[in-house]
Amino acid sequence: MPTSPRRPAQAHAPVVDTAARIEADPAPGDLARALRVEVADPAWLLGRQWQLGEHRGEDASSPVRVVVRARQDPLTLEDPSPLGQPTTTPAEPLLEAAPDDHWTPGARIRAGQRVAEAAERSGQPLPDDPALRVTGLPLPYDGLDGQAFDGQALWSARADLSLPEHWFDPWRPPSEPAVDHWNAAEFDYGARFPVSGTVLRVDRHDGGDLDWYHADATGAVGVVADQEPPVEVLPSHLAVPGAPTLRWWAIEDAARDLGALAPERSHLATTVLLDVLSGLSNDWFTIPIEARSGHLLTLVEVAVIDAFGDHWTLEIPSDWHLFATEGLSPRSLAVWATVSTALRGPVLDEVVVGVDEDANLVWAVEQRVGGRSTAPPTAEVGTPPERIEAQQQPSYRYRPSTPVPRHWHPYVLQVVSGKRSFMQGRAADLEGDEPRLRALPATPLLAVSAPEPERMIHHIDPVALPPTGLRLERRAMLTRRTDGSPVLWTQRRRLPSVAPPAWPLRFDVMDPAPPDSADAPAGENENDRS
Repeated sequence: MPTSPRRPAQAHAPVVDTAARIEADPAPGDLARALRVEVADPAWLLGRQWQLGEHRGEDASSPVRVVVRARQDPLTLEDPSPLGQPTTTPAEPLLEAAPDDHWTPGARIRAGQRVAEAAERSGQPLPDDPALRVTGLPLPYDGLDGQAFDGQALWSARADLSLPEHWFDPWRPPSEPAVDHWNAAEFDYGARFPVSGTVLRVDRHDGGDLDWYHADATGAVGVVADQEPPVEVLPSHLAVPGAPTLRWWAIEDAARDLGALAPERSHLATTVLLDVLSGLSNDWFTIPIEARSGHLLTLVEVAVIDAFGDHWTLEIPSDWHLFATEGLSPRSLAVWATVSTALRGPVLDEVVVGVDEDANLVWAVEQRVGGRSTAPPTAEVGTPPERIEAQQQPSYRYRPSTPVPRHWHPYVLQVVSGKRSFMQGRAADLEGDEPRLRALPATPLLAVSAPEPERMIHHIDPVALPPTGLRLERRAMLTRRTDGSPVLWTQRRRLPSVAPPAWPLRFDVMDPAPPDSADAPAGENENDRS
């Protein structure tokens, strides 16, 4: 208890000041008065309202009901896919699936076993042809190469071998395989999704996540208000974690403090957002609207009924919107079924592509094929270098050019049909009596895709190559449809690269030859020239 300062001693008795403390009654008899939130000085509260500018506001009441007229138009894929439609199948597999995705390693082996057993029972065993055996399986299935019949090879040769199609059940491929939307010249995807008189186009998609903002429309969707049935919903206040609450005796969540976030100086919208959430959050309302997966949602009419019974028809602002698709009206929004938690397999193929200014070529380097790394094996540690005796005359070997590493494929700039393109070349060994061409790329990432059957040589569009090059990946993906059924496809994806590949090419080179190879015939060592 506070006391007054000491005073000089006087003749009369000392005086001590005391202070009374107000304490809450632990057992009140009536809670009604406490809940009324009484104010001892109403004039002070009015003065504070005047200082804060609340008297300049309008009593616009609050919304109590909302009548919504909405339209749901299903999305379709222009090219039918055996994987389904956008209403049930996520957009990523529909766009990224390859025509041969059905023939997984398991399907190839199981179909081959089933056809071989059926052929044995019919008295017509399959011929022991290596071309009919599985080969080129990725890790860890490479141990089965050559051990079992290949169902995919048997299906391709079913007419020549007189194999009934029902022998392949249930591994028979779909009658209409998936259309390949991969553009091998630009390393991206493109597809069209017709819906209600318009088309949603997905152009130059690098692969990976696909959502509504990746699509552009060719036009708006026509709507008629009277054709859509009205649905009445109840509005609710906008609730944001960390925003001030609307109740008298509620405390905000201390784990999220919006006021502690520093707005970005270059982004004015963050300052406006913090001001709205901290001071004007009680003026914002939300309404629930049913949206179906794989549909185009269009709000035809939204009418609000306030506490006074007045009807207000909401109009979309012409100069501001948060979610919109290019070409569509702000009333429409595409709702995609996207892949959120897909199972990603290991990288099957990996290729680095870039322009080598010194060699005046484009190199496409296969770094991984079929799950195997293409890096050459390193020499064993401790291997002594070859020694040339001092008294022995050194010998040299002429090489037309420095050797090109294996899995390095050159592309030369040419003009085809009036268009500049990097055309795939073939490295050749010129040391022998006759030139020997190197093998073509083993990865399907450097092969001609389905949209370009007239050009059998793979080419790359110059606009698809950034200065730092790019990296291509191919891997298996597994997810589920909206009904829970699994869907498996092979994803090809374009990613940025740190630097383009480069290899120092030199022509007319004399290399020292070991003494024991002086009499070796030319052409034994692999030296390539593009």
